[in-house]
Amino acid sequence: MSQEEIRQRPTNPLSVFATDPVGVSFESQEKGEKIILMLRQHLATQVVALLEIITLFLLPIIVSPLAVLLKIDVFSYLGANQVFWVVLSWYWFILGFAFYKFIHWYFNVYLLTNERIIDFDFKGILNSETAYANLNQIQDVSPKIVGFFGTLFHYGDVFIQTASERPEFEFVAIKKPDSVAQRILEEVRSEEAEKPGEVI
Repeated sequence: MSQEEIRQRPTNPLSVFATDPVGVSFESQEKGEKIILMLRQHLATQVVALLEIITLFLLPIIVSPLAVLLKIDVFSYLGANQVFWVVLSWYWFILGFAFYKFIHWYFNVYLLTNERIIDFDFKGILNSETAYANLNQIQDVSPKIVGFFGTLFHYGDVFIQTASERPEFEFVAIKKPDSVAQRILEEVRSEEAEKPGEVI
């Protein structure tokens, strides 16, 4: 592989659609197993979380003039020192909330390798689930784009029926769902053409 080809491969750690991602691996990756696609939910799905964070951030700025209009003197209930700590605690809460939203998006990853599909579900700081199905267990793949924003930003879901322990996989709100479904089917056909135990 030439240096030019390496440069063209995506290296953005925040990518929502990465083909042959550079420097990406996972714990149970087998020898000869290559990551073909790494997917996250489309950034457009994070607009609601961003609006929540902005609203929470601006709330004290909105409440202060409102309290003056309603003739509520906060300092009669709390001292200046206490008000400072309440406001500081509020912004620490917002920072924690924003961090949680980010890592929830960042660590919920879908992978397609030359051997299987993998769904990493981040449920919380101490709780995550990983599910996978071998390509030869995949029975059906269906892409679906729904709604105005899905059509506008070209993101949607890919439903995958399998014969594995988990019969259904859903890649939710990913970019180019039709391209992803097509690529999965190509890899399934390629896997079916291999001899048993062979890794290409």
